[in-house]
Amino acid sequence: MPKVKSSLLCKLNNFVSEFGEEVFKVDDNVLFCQLCECKVNSEKKFNITQHLKTDKHIKATKGHQNKIEKKQQFLTSYQKNSFNVDLCKAFIAANIPLNKLSNPIFRQFLETYMKNPIPDQTTLRKLYVDDIYNETMENIRSKLSSKRIWVSIDETTDVEGRYIANVIVGSLEADRQGVVFLLHTEELGKTNFSSISQLFNKSMGILWPNGVQHEHVLLFVSDAAPYMVKAGTALQVFYSKMLHVTCAAHGLHRVAEQVRSHFSTVDKLIASVKQVFKKAPSRTSSTLFKIPILASYFNTINPLWYNFIGISNISG
Repeated sequence: MPKVKSSLLCKLNNFVSEFGEEVFKVDDNVLFCQLCECKVNSEKKFNITQHLKTDKHIKATKGHQNKIEKKQQFLTSYQKNSFNVDLCKAFIAANIPLNKLSNPIFRQFLETYMKNPIPDQTTLRKLYVDDIYNETMENIRSKLSSKRIWVSIDETTDVEGRYIANVIVGSLEADRQGVVFLLHTEELGKTNFSSISQLFNKSMGILWPNGVQHEHVLLFVSDAAPYMVKAGTALQVFYSKMLHVTCAAHGLHRVAEQVRSHFSTVDKLIASVKQVFKKAPSRTSSTLFKIPILASYFNTINPLWYNFIGISNISG
């Protein structure tokens, strides 16, 4: 039986697994060296081994190792403070940015009423956040490692225009509601079925670092975007027991869109009101509401509208 030629993405992922995720990564079907910050020819394995022997890569590797060693020496020489641990946990649990510790008034308040010295934000970020993250991940793994789970992925765009994807997992229980956790958040270069599939597999690797339990993933919930549907179909090859279900909210939204198409007059009314109050350039001026414009619009709609809202003449 002839051998099936593996896809380019699968080939690149095999190279990353073989040579280390800290050295290479796959970016838009291109093998990228993270230490040298350059693309690497991946047509043959020989090209990669040649890159590893270059002076540029050897120097970058030594510099990376020196940074790791210095960080480890600093961590071992620094004694962890229980107050700092609890303070960092409290800020993270309350969703308070650590840079708030640099606020002079807030810092003075803490120093006045706290018996312990208040650490700098960089101290918490460098020495304590990683430990709290690892502790949280261990807690998630302990509660989900032996459970059948569901997975949900959704992406959004932040204020800087970046594509941010969130992975939520939860346990499937027969007699009660299961626990739910935010497992992973990652910035995506592109939102397509390939990036979503890679994010899904990466998240499962985070949950099961010693080997993904493919048979424990029973449900994948996403929106009805075409790339999500395509990703769900592709993932079912590896997660044979998994069902892909699109979100019910999006289904209801499509039903509402269908209902709206049957009431064109009401749709025009709502769209025009939004245009006057929300989207018009005059909204940003000193006069927020332009009553004459609104009155002229309602006068053209239907006199019965006045009876509905209980007034006789909106312009008066």
